[in-house]
Amino acid sequence: MNDLNQAQNQAKAAAPLDGGGAAVPETGPIGTSHHVEEAEGLRLVDQRKADKVLLVETLADFSSDEHLVTADELLAAFMERAALAPPVTVAQVRQELETLPDPRFEGPDSQTVAADMARIKAMEKAQPGSAPDPEVPGLRKTRRLLSRRQLLSSLLHPAEALAEPGAEPAQATESAPAAEPAEAATAPRVVEREYAAALLAELLAEDEDVAAFTAWDSKEYYHYKPQMSSLYAGILSTANNRMVQVASVVRDSSRDYPRPVPLEIFEYPPFLFEAEALQQCLRDMAETGEYADIRFTESSVGTVYLYSTRYLEEDYAAFLAEKEDVGAIASP
Repeated sequence: MNDLNQAQNQAKAAAPLDGGGAAVPETGPIGTSHHVEEAEGLRLVDQRKADKVLLVETLADFSSDEHLVTADELLAAFMERAALAPPVTVAQVRQELETLPDPRFEGPDSQTVAADMARIKAMEKAQPGSAPDPEVPGLRKTRRLLSRRQLLSSLLHPAEALAEPGAEPAQATESAPAAEPAEAATAPRVVEREYAAALLAELLAEDEDVAAFTAWDSKEYYHYKPQMSSLYAGILSTANNRMVQVASVVRDSSRDYPRPVPLEIFEYPPFLFEAEALQQCLRDMAETGEYADIRFTESSVGTVYLYSTRYLEEDYAAFLAEKEDVGAIASP
């Protein structure tokens, strides 16, 4: 009897609650996998990596506004933003990645944008710094979105980018006291300049899109390449000296391509010379020994070109000007 009762009890325990079908397999508590995913999503990304992304975004904002920035300006802006930025969770990063549009495949200009980006990339590879800023409408926005996607992805991959489970948000300085959990979301962080400067140094070594260069006046400027090409940054850095600006463009073109520069380009962005101001600038350069290498030649149809005798001989410059101005028209 006892054996029969034991067998009946075992059969009852193995049956599903609805009384039919196969036995229910043993599982963990209901909702366990959901809770695991939720807990994983609430993990914090590594604070140092999150700060690097914020620093890049700060630099990109300056470059988007066509503003060259010094280290002091950049670090001050970053420190102000970082002090108020809350810790970033894995879930927040994933959510933004899911909602962020991929402009390569959206909109009527997507094919044009892709072709123009390929052209610019090829120019930069052939001669670093030679690619002009994009002229296609919306291309700068496209490159910004692509850059944002890449930066966000770097916070999730590889897994080492994640903070250890249960870890408190990293402090920007060891001297700053750790905030209580209730205060962590509202209390501003203490972000030391040394910490910010160290992040910038690491980015310069790790990220080829974060660029620094020394301008003609010995000032060091920073720019973000997806938003501002090296050539364009160089032009902006000479805006406070028109003679230096004209001479540097002409010399760079004579050396790097090589080719002379049509005079009329200085009447268009980003130069925007008035005709009389341009003529006066050329007269001043002719009277200054520092610019004795800047000469002009004229094509057979009357277009004036500037070149530098440091890199081009007079006859070769005239040949290139004629080929540029007349040969392009004559070629089928």
